[in-house]
Amino acid sequence: MSRDKHQRRLLPAYLATGSSDAPLPTTLDTLTALRASGLPLAAYHTSVHRRVVELVTDGSLTAVEIAGYLRISVSVGLVLAEQLVSDGLLKASVPTPDALAPSRAGRPSKELMEEVLSGLQSLLVA
Repeated sequence: MSRDKHQRRLLPAYLATGSSDAPLPTTLDTLTALRASGLPLAAYHTSVHRRVVELVTDGSLTAVEIAGYLRISVSVGLVLAEQLVSDGLLKASVPTPDALAPSRAGRPSKELMEEVLSGLQSLLVA
């Protein structure tokens, strides 16, 4: 029986993550940027862990992109990323909404300041 190239492979989550224990509560977001720290993998890391580190060795990817490249569910990708971050093999950068990003001059963006002003004006009216 041949497998269609669009058919997902069936891989239990505990095999991909190398653990049958309950997953760690994740603090990562699906858009968290992940990059390799340069530390070597330990003997207990699976081939999937190794592949995740290889994907981000020369740059960074989000947790969703990693799941897409590996053809695994996003939840399993988050568990893998959380394991590698807690082991010190990946560094995570939380995405910053555009309105919160500082401008080139180091000041808050115009959009953020407009939101603050709007909030203050609504407090004065109430």
